[in-house]
Amino acid sequence: MWLIPQLGDRGLVGKVWLQPDGAPAHFSLPVREVLNEYFPGRWIGRGSPPSPAPLPWPPHSSDLTTPDSFLWGIIKGRVAARRYNTNENLRRSVEDGFRKITPKMLQRMTQRTCRHIRLCVQHRGAHTVLPNM
Repeated sequence: MWLIPQLGDRGLVGKVWLQPDGAPAHFSLPVREVLNEYFPGRWIGRGSPPSPAPLPWPPHSSDLTTPDSFLWGIIKGRVAARRYNTNENLRRSVEDGFRKITPKMLQRMTQRTCRHIRLCVQHRGAHTVLPNM
């Protein structure tokens, strides 16, 4: 896992919470063991009876992080618009997509995420639809 050394270099391993995405591999027992070792009591996700998550991620919950709710959608929309002959071409297309993201776009995405979080709090976690900005 490349993240743990990066956090360690910045003195953040004991200070942050980790929320893996929904990929099945991220909830395997070996991964949960690593999460419990480096983020004891500070990770959000799916657990199991022998290895529960400190903070269970509820099913069908909203994506409340800017990358999950907005950034990946933009990149996916740009990349999925065409077919690729090689993995290298696909990789380059993803990188090009990120290069086209401007600071102003990131600022708008962050503002929209903050609005979404406030809506979720107002509705006590119930499903909400974020109005267009």
